[in-house]
Amino acid sequence: MRKLARRPSPALIVACIALLVSLGGTSFAAATQLARNSVGTAQLKNGAVTNLKLRNNAVNSAKVANRSLLRVDFAPGQLPAGPTGPQGPAGPAGSAGPAGPAGPAGPAGVIGAVTVRSQTVSIPGGVAENSAYNTGTVTSLCASNERAISGGTGWSDDDPNLELWTQRLTPVLNASNQVIGFRGTGGNDSGQASTFTVYALCYTP
Repeated sequence: MRKLARRPSPALIVACIALLVSLGGTSFAAATQLARNSVGTAQLKNGAVTNLKLRNNAVNSAKVANRSLLRVDFAPGQLPAGPTGPQGPAGPAGSAGPAGPAGPAGPAGVIGAVTVRSQTVSIPGGVAENSAYNTGTVTSLCASNERAISGGTGWSDDDPNLELWTQRLTPVLNASNQVIGFRGTGGNDSGQASTFTVYALCYTP
């Protein structure tokens, strides 16, 4: 007598289906379904998100927590450059920039030969050492094409016991405020006449 195979009971079928779902279906759902706002910086490595790893509309705002992604979460070149920012404020008015480098030294200046020009005046000595000085003034000028660089005075007598002195020596200027000679005044209380000389050292520019 042949024994017939028994059909599985409805309870056994339900139990098997539940087992399959628990082993496969839930794992598949967990791998393909993301909970709302569950992806953030902590879940992504730097540069992990690229265009090749994203399907069309695979990641949208609903699947990413607000403000949870940073620039470092994206590969280089994945984010477009932002617009150019506004120009910064200008510096204070009148502020000077840094000094530029020093320029090369210019050529040494050249002047012509120095010529000594002189003019004299004889000044009487009066009564020796009575404090009543006789004075005389004379001007020594350079030639019309020359300029003066220095000047001086002198006496024809060099005896240190004679009272001969220079009262003043001043430069003579032309209309362009250039020195063209010197004017001097001498005093004599030596008791004898002596010659007073004004010198101008002149050069050709």
